[in-house]
Amino acid sequence: MSHDREDSRRPAGQAVANVYDNFAEACAAETESNLINGYYTRPAVLDLAGDVAGRRILDVGCGAGPLLAALRERGTLTISRPASSPKNTPSAAGTPC
Repeated sequence: MSHDREDSRRPAGQAVANVYDNFAEACAAETESNLINGYYTRPAVLDLAGDVAGRRILDVGCGAGPLLAALRERGTLTISRPASSPKNTPSAAGTPC
């Protein structure tokens, strides 16, 4: 991670958001190709959720949004807010982070 003068002038919240965004990108790449997540963890969470059709789902800190996308495919109204977004600007309803 580079630390130049421009980065040092940013508010602390922006620096945290940048760290989160970088981590989220790496995590998304890993989880999409990870056999345990793709074939065990995510399907298990979806099974535990049961019938979610018509329910409203709020996902805060949703990363790349694959779980949210799967829930949306099952008929939920989804609203997501990445942890790095400003407090009062949720992503559009139904749009993964």
